[in-house]
Amino acid sequence: MKKLYTLILALSTAVVFAQLPDAFSYQAIAFNSGGVPVANSNVSVRISILNNSVNGTNLYTETHSKTTNSKGLVNLNIGQGTPVSGVFSGINWSVNSKFIKVEMDPAGGSNYTNVGTNQLMSVPYAMVAQKIDVSSPNSSIGDDIIEGKSSNYYFLDKFDRKIYAFNSKTGTWSSKLYNVGYSNNNILPTITASNGNIIFTDKYERTVNVFNSKTGNWSSQLYNIWYYNNGYSSPNVVTLDSGNVMFIDNHDHKVYTFNYISGGWAEKEFNIGYPNNNIAPTVIYSGSNFAFVDKYEHSVKVFNSKTMEWKTQEFSLGYFYNDGGLGNPEITVSNGNFLFTDKYDHKVYVFNSKTGNWVAQEFNVGYFNNNMSTPTTLVSETK
Repeated sequence: MKKLYTLILALSTAVVFAQLPDAFSYQAIAFNSGGVPVANSNVSVRISILNNSVNGTNLYTETHSKTTNSKGLVNLNIGQGTPVSGVFSGINWSVNSKFIKVEMDPAGGSNYTNVGTNQLMSVPYAMVAQKIDVSSPNSSIGDDIIEGKSSNYYFLDKFDRKIYAFNSKTGTWSSKLYNVGYSNNNILPTITASNGNIIFTDKYERTVNVFNSKTGNWSSQLYNIWYYNNGYSSPNVVTLDSGNVMFIDNHDHKVYTFNYISGGWAEKEFNIGYPNNNIAPTVIYSGSNFAFVDKYEHSVKVFNSKTMEWKTQEFSLGYFYNDGGLGNPEITVSNGNFLFTDKYDHKVYVFNSKTGNWVAQEFNVGYFNNNMSTPTTLVSETK
């Protein structure tokens, strides 16, 4: 049996950030079970970037086919392999710690064995500096503030059944085919646009489709076939000014969110009690983040667009049993943050968009004993 052991993890930094590649170098040595380097052999390596912990959300995965040298050394550039999932350029290195998971097939195939997962330290953070430096082509500040907003174009070709999008950053066109059912019925899908993105729902294919101006790619999310059988209806799609997209699939009892930065979809299930009552939870927005109250699960669920994670905070069962049954605490929003007061647990909960976590502060039980009153919460926003 051959094993891969990490030897070096390094990134060559540069003074001129514009010259930095969107990748970082990785070196490792493959040993056999006897501790001897596997020399001059073909190996397959699969690299995954995980968010926040060794068991965190998989942000990006790629594969490499490499040949070891005479000492068993493997050299590769993470970010320049064959993508499997996610978008490397969409990883937000400045939020949360990142972990690298390494897998290998010593036979050069796809029968990967987990070698180990380790935290990335300061290495990729030169990429963060690259995004901040206005001279870098990857700088969001340079794009959005110095160089101004980009302009993407699109049109619908009803005879080819395609929607074409032009990305001014890449200088290329890309297209998305829609179902022939529209042409047969002499109608067209409805297109909306937000912050450079192009969005449409294909009710015959049961997909919500987004052209992402950051990645230059189309991304689709399937919804429940019940909409199709129920007269080709479709879920209501909401787009934010930031370019993020959301829709509720009432029949799959899920909330789907599209993240403008990463170019990926994320989902969160809500209790089946809603579909059984022919209703759906109400989704609220703050900044680029989404949240909803699941009154059956007695929890508040927030999608953080920076980390691409859903975070849940339960509230007291007292709401479930009082206020006429299935009551909810009131949610207030500000700059991507969410706040609610749990009068039964006598706590104030805040979801902090900067850290991506819920935090609680208990208040005196005197409010609880005094007819379950609550302190007044106020907000002071930075300018």
